[in-house]
Amino acid sequence: MAIKYKLITRKNPTQPTEAPKHYASIVRPQNVTIEQLAKRVAEVSPVNELDTETTLIALSKVIPEFLANGATVELGKLGRLQVNLSSQGSESEKDFNKEMIKACKLRFKPSVALSKALKGIKYEKE
Repeated sequence: MAIKYKLITRKNPTQPTEAPKHYASIVRPQNVTIEQLAKRVAEVSPVNELDTETTLIALSKVIPEFLANGATVELGKLGRLQVNLSSQGSESEKDFNKEMIKACKLRFKPSVALSKALKGIKYEKE
């Protein structure tokens, strides 16, 4: 298997006078649904497809609960999910207020095993 890519041309917004450059962009196949994911997991595990799908749906409901409380969600050999904040700075602690928080972003940190697996990916031009 290989990741298919195509080339796209973009200008650098910070250097508008420079010539555009060509960059690789993934040609994405169709999205994988939770049903497809459950079917594939059932093929490689002793758990049946329906139980796998039910578990994945339940997982998608409880993970946001933990993240909303600021917890890091450990996903074993996959990695971890956590929420990071983006805020304006203040001159002193007493000058800071919660309205200065601009966004909360979801971050996925892959495990060492997953990172190693991704290093072995092959690429193929479409």
